[in-house]
Amino acid sequence: MDYKVICPHCREKFAMTLYHEDGDDQEFIYDCEVCCHPIAIQAHWDPEHRRFSLNVGRGEGYDEMPI
Repeated sequence: MDYKVICPHCREKFAMTLYHEDGDDQEFIYDCEVCCHPIAIQAHWDPEHRRFSLNVGRGEGYDEMPI
């Protein structure tokens, strides 16, 4: 499923794909497609809404990002 992410460094939007098959809780570093800075991402599967909720940060804490 595709998700729109706002980079915490440059504030630009880009899309990324997450797969539920990879787990209900995922945590990884993803380089921004615009400014190339690393972004810390936590994804948690919400079974009620059947989609992930994302927390996005610079690595010094997370900002919840409603999708």
